[in-house]
Amino acid sequence: MKDILIFLSDQHSPLFSEFAGGMARTPNLNRLCAEGVSFESCQTPCPLCVPARMAMLSGRLPSETGVMLNLDTLPDLTPTFLHPFAAAGYDTVLIGRMHFIGRDQRHGFTRRLAQDMTPVTWNRPEERLTKERGVFHGTYDARGCVRVIGGGDSPVLRYDETVVQAALDYLSLPHERPQLIVVGTYAPHFPYVAPSELYREYRAQVKLPPMFHETPDDMNPLLVARKNVVGEDTALAAQAAYLGMITYTDGLVGRVRAAFDRFTAARGSEGLFGYCSDHGDQVGMRDLFGKCTFYEPSVRVPLILAGAGLPASEKRGEACSLIDLGPTLCAWAQVGAPMGGGADLLSDAGRAPERIVVSQMMEQENGVFRTGLMLRKGRWKYIVYSGYEDQETLFDLQNDPMERVNRALEEPDVTAAFREYAKERFPFAGIEREQEERRKMARWMQAWERLAGEDDSERWKGNTAKDYPELREGAMP
Repeated sequence: MKDILIFLSDQHSPLFSEFAGGMARTPNLNRLCAEGVSFESCQTPCPLCVPARMAMLSGRLPSETGVMLNLDTLPDLTPTFLHPFAAAGYDTVLIGRMHFIGRDQRHGFTRRLAQDMTPVTWNRPEERLTKERGVFHGTYDARGCVRVIGGGDSPVLRYDETVVQAALDYLSLPHERPQLIVVGTYAPHFPYVAPSELYREYRAQVKLPPMFHETPDDMNPLLVARKNVVGEDTALAAQAAYLGMITYTDGLVGRVRAAFDRFTAARGSEGLFGYCSDHGDQVGMRDLFGKCTFYEPSVRVPLILAGAGLPASEKRGEACSLIDLGPTLCAWAQVGAPMGGGADLLSDAGRAPERIVVSQMMEQENGVFRTGLMLRKGRWKYIVYSGYEDQETLFDLQNDPMERVNRALEEPDVTAAFREYAKERFPFAGIEREQEERRKMARWMQAWERLAGEDDSERWKGNTAKDYPELREGAMP
C-alpha cells in the first residue's frame, strides 16, 4: 500500500527561505530537502491563485483550461490527477484550502475536511467578510496588504491552525483505503502578520528589498500600474512579517509530517510526503507586493518530495512546473497516467534540459484583456505581454539571478526563437477572445446564483482574530 500527503501553502516564494538560501528559518523543510528531492527551478503555471491551482490539478496550462482569472473554475468534466487515484481505490482527501469556485467543491476529491478561507461562491459575500475579518478586511490583496502589518494574531494564523488540527485528527484514525491527502493552508499569504516572537526576530534582521524605489526599463505599463510605493519602515515590516510566516508555516509542515510518518508506520505502508505552493510574493522588490508578475519571487515555487524509493539530498536545477506534480504522483503510486500534460519528474523525461516551461497571466487594462507569457528554457527566461511586444524581456538567470539586465537585444537569436515559439503555440488574440466569453459566463453565473441561492457552506467562518495585532506597523488608517 502507498500513501501520499501533499502540503500546499499559499504565496510562498522559496527565495526567502533557508532551504533555498534565504533568511527565513525552515528546519523542517530543510530536513525534507535532506531526505528527498528538491526541484529548485519549479515554476508556477500562473502567478495567481485559482489559475495556478486549476492548472496544477488538471495538468493543463491556464490557456488550455481557460481559467486565467480568480473568478473562474474547471468544468465538472475536466479530470484532475485525483480521478485516477479515486479510480484505483484511493480516498482522495482535501483538508483545508484549494480555492474552488461554485457548486463543485471536489473536482476529484472524495472527501473534504475543514473549509476554505476565501469565498467559494460566484458572488463575494462582502458584508459577511467585513464582519468576519474585522480590521483585516481589505488586506488580502496587493494594494491593501500594507495597511495592517506586524506581529500577533490574524485570521490567516487562526485558519491554518484549524486546518492543521483537522489533518492531525484525520491522521490519528485508522483508514482502510490507501490515502492521497492534500493539506491546504493560507500562510505565508498576506495579511503580513506573523506570530509576535517571529516578527520581533526578523524585524531586527531585515534589509530593504532589492530594487526598492526603482522602476527598471523592462517594466511595461501593466507592471508599473501594479507598483505599491511605501516607506522604508513599511517595507521592512512587511519583509519581517513574511519571513515570520514562512517560519510559522515550516512549523506546521513539521507537525503534519510527523503525524503522517506515524500514520504510515502504523499501517506498514510506503509513504510520500511533498511540499509546494501555488505562487510566490514580491514582498516589496521593485515596489511590488504579492504575485501576478513573472519575476522570480512571484513565479518560482517550492517543490520538495521525499518518500519510499526517492533519492535523498538530491537537488535538481532543471526548470519544471507545478503541472508536473500530478504525473509524478501517479507514476510513483503506479495508478496510471492522468490526462493533460506535465512530466513525471522522477523519470528521465522529467529532466530534459531542452524543455520549455510555460507560465501565463491575464491582465486587464481599461477593460481590455492583455495576455502575459513567460517561457523558461535552461538559463533563459523570456517574458512578453500582448500590446507591449516591443518591451519583451530576456533574462539570463544563471548570470543575473536578480533579473536586473534585459538581454533581449543582446541575444537576438535566443529572443527570436522564443518569440516564434510564443506566436506558434500561444496566439494572444484567441486566448483573449476566450476570456471575453468566460467573463460573460462568470456574470451569468453570478446572476444565476443570486436567483437560485448561494451555497456558502464550505467557506470557513470561524475567525476570532479581528483586531489589530499586538505589534503593528504599516499605513494605518
